[in-house]
Amino acid sequence: MYRAVVVYQSTPMFGRNKLPDGNILGMFKQNKLVKELNRELQKRAAPWTVVLDDSIADIHQISQNAEAILCVPGLQKQFDSGDYSKERIFYFDSLDYHNVIVTSAIAFLETIHS
Repeated sequence: MYRAVVVYQSTPMFGRNKLPDGNILGMFKQNKLVKELNRELQKRAAPWTVVLDDSIADIHQISQNAEAILCVPGLQKQFDSGDYSKERIFYFDSLDYHNVIVTSAIAFLETIHS
């Protein structure tokens, strides 16, 4: 089983609060997103499971356990992916994220491992 991690917080920076903020713009939509992704993946019998990032966007922890990273809108410039393969990172657009539309993310995962 392959694992994808949904990153919903920016990488902590010096001078910023390191505590999770719940992504105010998304208002905790990331939980619904993970549930919908797993439901759709299970329906398609895809070899993937999706989990929510619990490392506060620590790429070193994420990269040890993730074959793919799915980022919520706004993280294109705020998530430090380090040396992690850019081809394995997916960025949700605002419309898909706020309406919990997962088809493009599922298609992305299927291009990595199907």
